[in-house]
Amino acid sequence: MRSHVQFTAYSMVCSTLLTTTVLNSRLAYAENVEQAATYVSQIDQELTIRRIALLPIVDNVEGIYARPVEAQLTQLLKASHRWDFVDTNIASTASSLPTLVELEENPTQVQRLVQPIDADAFVGGTISRGPSGISLRIDIFLKKDGKVISQEILRDHQRYDLPEIRERVVELYRKVIGRIPYEGFLLSRQGNRVTVNLGKSDGITKDQILPVVQIIAVNRHPKFNFLISSEKEIIGRIKVLKVDETLSFGAIITEKEKGAVQRLAKVSGLEQINYPEPSRLEDGSAYSDIGSRPDASVTFGKEPKEWLPVRPPSFGQVSARVGLGTFDSSVALSDSGTLAAKAPYYPSVGIAGELWLTPEWTTRADILQGVLSTSNPRTGATNGTLNQALSRYSLDLGYNFLLREDFFGPKVGISGGFAMYRMYVDSSTPDAFETVTYSGFFFGLSGSFPVTDNRHWFMGGRLNLFFLPAMSEAPRKSGSSSRNTINEFSIFVENKIAENMRAFGALDFSLYGSNITGQGTRVGPTGGAESATTLSQRHTVLNFGINYMF
Repeated sequence: MRSHVQFTAYSMVCSTLLTTTVLNSRLAYAENVEQAATYVSQIDQELTIRRIALLPIVDNVEGIYARPVEAQLTQLLKASHRWDFVDTNIASTASSLPTLVELEENPTQVQRLVQPIDADAFVGGTISRGPSGISLRIDIFLKKDGKVISQEILRDHQRYDLPEIRERVVELYRKVIGRIPYEGFLLSRQGNRVTVNLGKSDGITKDQILPVVQIIAVNRHPKFNFLISSEKEIIGRIKVLKVDETLSFGAIITEKEKGAVQRLAKVSGLEQINYPEPSRLEDGSAYSDIGSRPDASVTFGKEPKEWLPVRPPSFGQVSARVGLGTFDSSVALSDSGTLAAKAPYYPSVGIAGELWLTPEWTTRADILQGVLSTSNPRTGATNGTLNQALSRYSLDLGYNFLLREDFFGPKVGISGGFAMYRMYVDSSTPDAFETVTYSGFFFGLSGSFPVTDNRHWFMGGRLNLFFLPAMSEAPRKSGSSSRNTINEFSIFVENKIAENMRAFGALDFSLYGSNITGQGTRVGPTGGAESATTLSQRHTVLNFGINYMF
């Protein structure tokens, strides 16, 4: 009997132990499943910077500024505890380094250049000295996609001494680092205890609550690719329990799901934005109209209007202009001598559109229309007055050489395109002038530069050189063949009247001429066929207009 009881008790103990073991295993498995919940964002992972390197800094004065600026940026990067600094030897291995602007426009070229370097991001910089001052540019490129993540530019700084330049470098470095869409990240997690790579030097204090975020989307500049804004999701919060100079130790107090906050999760929003207390009426309700505030007349002035910041132009421009010009026309006939006509003034209108494909590459389309009247130089002709209509169309592709790596600074441009000019004229008997059309491909040279320190006034010019232009006449011809020339050039002045708008004045000159050979089909004074030997038309036009940049 005792053995049976002992066996029964033994069986019950084993059963209890077995049940407990199974339950514990299931609970442990369930707990592991809960802890395995993770939030993964490809964009967030690509923006993680743990190792950083410096690309060679270049200048336009044989390294006078580049060498000390590069040394200072190296020191700043090494001193930062946000990442590890990686030394590179790009300058010694690359035979021809691309410019910073070329790297901005070609992420694939960035990836090829930095492929052998074990770093997540790269700092690049360029400094140039010009008549208006020092210009400094600092970019941060990601190795993953080769694109710019952050960019800062200093333009036309008036002091040239190295101590001053070093101060501006520090200022620009802090700004470009500050544009990275997070301040730090978690180095480790054990249970609910975490380590953060931020400390007293970053403004972290004991008992501070740190938000943990995940970057789920970014908004990049459409042309230069640097980050404009980012979309973040808060996945947890940390309370800081201990603070060292460059590290903090804390505990997770909330998270979106158990295990959502993982190693390398990002910390952002250290400095909260504080707003002043709202003004209130005696009954406690807030002012519904800011104009009703007691200090409204002092604070907002008379008839206040809402203000919105104006975005600087970056895509292109459209322009409209009106002109007042003079016109001279002449044709040398084999039988009747030279016929000449002149319009002392005539009106014209024009529109143009320009797209900035990159800071260097642009494309432009231009349309010009005008009307005029001249006296008929033919004695005894059926028409005493000849009405004429001018049309000109052009389309070209251009490349700008930026003298200061600033699109709105001084630059020289070259372009190539096609243009067509047509001057319609009334017919008369005997013939005086024919409707003539010139067309051809051209090569253009242009340039512009600011003439004031605030860059509100600009001057420039343009010259078009045509290659083997063609000429045709209607309804009759002055000869069987011709050798033609076209000369077009202009000078202009622009004044900045708003961030996106400039007023301009331009003086345009154009001359269309032909040396004609062979038998023509013109009707002469005797009714027979008549030929011409030369033909020319000249325009001088003063234009005024508006450029709207978008």
